[in-house]
Amino acid sequence: MEDSDLRPFLDWAETTLDARVVRCERQGERRSGGRPAFFIDFDRAGEKIPTYARMDRGDGQLVGKAFGLDREHRILKALNEQGLRVPVVHGFCEAPRGILMENVEGDFDYTALAPGPTRDALDRDFLEELVRVHRIDPSVWTAIGLSAPQTAEETALSDLALWERTYRLALRQPVPLVEFATRWLRRNVPPSPERLSLVQGDTGPGQFIFRGPKVAAIIDWEFAHLADPILDLAQIRTRDFYNPGADMTAWIQTYAELAGLPIDETKLRYYTVKSMLITPLALAGVVQNMAPQTDHAEWFAQDVTYKRASAEALGEALGVPLTPPEIPTGRTDDAGVPSSTLASIGPRALLDLLDHNLREEHGPAAPDGYARYRIDLALRLVAHLRNVTSLGAELERLETEDRAALLDAATGSEAASEAALLRRIEAEDPSDDQALVAYLYRRAVREEALWRGGLGVGETARLQPVRISSSA
Repeated sequence: MEDSDLRPFLDWAETTLDARVVRCERQGERRSGGRPAFFIDFDRAGEKIPTYARMDRGDGQLVGKAFGLDREHRILKALNEQGLRVPVVHGFCEAPRGILMENVEGDFDYTALAPGPTRDALDRDFLEELVRVHRIDPSVWTAIGLSAPQTAEETALSDLALWERTYRLALRQPVPLVEFATRWLRRNVPPSPERLSLVQGDTGPGQFIFRGPKVAAIIDWEFAHLADPILDLAQIRTRDFYNPGADMTAWIQTYAELAGLPIDETKLRYYTVKSMLITPLALAGVVQNMAPQTDHAEWFAQDVTYKRASAEALGEALGVPLTPPEIPTGRTDDAGVPSSTLASIGPRALLDLLDHNLREEHGPAAPDGYARYRIDLALRLVAHLRNVTSLGAELERLETEDRAALLDAATGSEAASEAALLRRIEAEDPSDDQALVAYLYRRAVREEALWRGGLGVGETARLQPVRISSSA
């Protein structure tokens, strides 16, 4: 979305608030979730009104109509009416589509909090609010148009089916990890919960604004739907994976205490697989059809990182010990890199020049946070290209050998080998699950290695084990 396209929204907002715009700044980081978002201040007879605008993505790839902004607007209004701590909604604009809400002041970087009494109190406060959300009668949500699943399969898989449709429509070639995990999830559906709850669908660290030990607002209700509340606990693990710092075992035990519900460990592990898989499902078509105006490096990074996390979650659910493959150190020269007698400089030197130009010249001269963010994305692409140049060929050789060993066949062509792998996955032989998961994990680790230095927050992403006590 070009900033100039926002003018009709600003005109609508000025009329809605009976105020005039005095500041409009585009959010310049991944916290916007990849959608255009703006901080807009208004003046009404000397009163400052700080607001936040969530605008339509417009690309149709990350979410379908089932998770539209108008739906999120209805959910936020209902949560306002229920007295939950979410941003107050000012209104919804149809053209261009966007939600105007209050700009809640506070912090959102949970990873910056040091362990101690303040963080412990904040953890409990968030979980108390989440329990309040889960206890709201489901009729509140069906009254505003949310569908209530009727069977165990619908409860576990309804949103997965939406993501998979998006995956199939945008795909150029199947992703083996996704193909395996979606089939595994369908083969292992857990029982329905005693009562459906509204789940945020992407909840946990990074999804709430806080002031000291108190939650100021839980944000981003785009993927909220009626489901098993255990799904939100799994989503907390997913958020912790990319926003580390919480003690997940303590969080799960505290939730069980507050909600008065025992935690089914098998269910939690199942929904952890599903929660981790949503990102590769959503991003497969995006990364295979990457548009330059998107948050390209961030989407590449999240795709490879969450594929590795999905494989780890499958290993946890199946009880498969996962051994990471050895990653070569990589070359420090241009030997083995295709070259031309017409080229006056090697690819590494060119990457050095590009890195310096972006980091030392364009970065300091960037006029605002959004421009600096775009430069950072470009620098992350440079880091990826360095890895491809230094160790891409060796990683590809190791991957080819590993896949051939799994298939117990000669390597053949890349296309033939991949086709054979997909046929084996499509056979859905449960006795083959452990070998496939172990291989898919090694494959994901190799793929992620090509983005080291360009993963952003994903550089430290780890799936935190959870221990569930018998009393939980």
